[in-house]
Amino acid sequence: MADLTYLYDLHSHTTASDGVLSPSALIQRAVDNKVNVIAITDHDTVKGLAEAHQYIAQHNLPIHLINGVEISTFWKSTEIHIVGLNIDVQSERLQNLLMMQEHQRIERAKEIAYKLSKVSIADAYEQAQVYAKGDIVSRAHFARFLVEKGYVKDIPKAFKKYLGKSGYAYVAPKWTSIEIAIETIHEANGQSVLAHPSRYGYTLSKMKTLIGYFKEHGGDGIEVSQSRQTLDDLSSLAKCACEFGLLASQGSDFHDTVGYLDLGKTHPLPSRVTPIWHDWSLTKNC
Repeated sequence: MADLTYLYDLHSHTTASDGVLSPSALIQRAVDNKVNVIAITDHDTVKGLAEAHQYIAQHNLPIHLINGVEISTFWKSTEIHIVGLNIDVQSERLQNLLMMQEHQRIERAKEIAYKLSKVSIADAYEQAQVYAKGDIVSRAHFARFLVEKGYVKDIPKAFKKYLGKSGYAYVAPKWTSIEIAIETIHEANGQSVLAHPSRYGYTLSKMKTLIGYFKEHGGDGIEVSQSRQTLDDLSSLAKCACEFGLLASQGSDFHDTVGYLDLGKTHPLPSRVTPIWHDWSLTKNC
């Protein structure tokens, strides 16, 4: 049984996807913030995990690292994210899916850059690669480029004007399905978690439809305590976890220190939910 007095953060990003901290730097920040259990859940990649494990071992740090990933899916015209926790990163099916997702990211990034060129923003792909630091270019990297070069004043404006659904350079993703993401996570001996359910812009009714669909197809848990939420939202998600018989997770969705919640700073889970870590052995993946 996991120690419920531990501080858990089960959703975070590094430079392996669209975070600003290296895996080593993220681990150090988590330790500095008194986080006991951290999951690195980069978008459609597990490339940052080896460095993070090595950093913990080299410095003998008092933190448990959970192998994670955040898989992008497409459902009813909306990009939905499924977090995998305690995954076997050597799973052949997982590796194949992530390879396919990586290909989709590259093709999408090139299409975005082409559309940006049509509105007189040249060399956007090459510029975004600078921010990606050798990893796969995402919309977040394009957004940082657009802000840095003065095309927009901040990240939200970059998405509103160029990268979001109503933007000049929006390209619809071609991600995998929720069902395949869940099946792949399970085949990798992990648990599947519906990421930030209340941040998809849905009404409560449609959010419950999504949660029900996720549960029907074998989903294990939902993020109840998440970044950028009110106490009312926390309570609503806790009720959903209980109503659908899902485990409860928590995570900051940390990307950087400006636009995101810091590591370990989510609200505690309400007592009426069952934490996703309730039966974990914390020697796992550590």
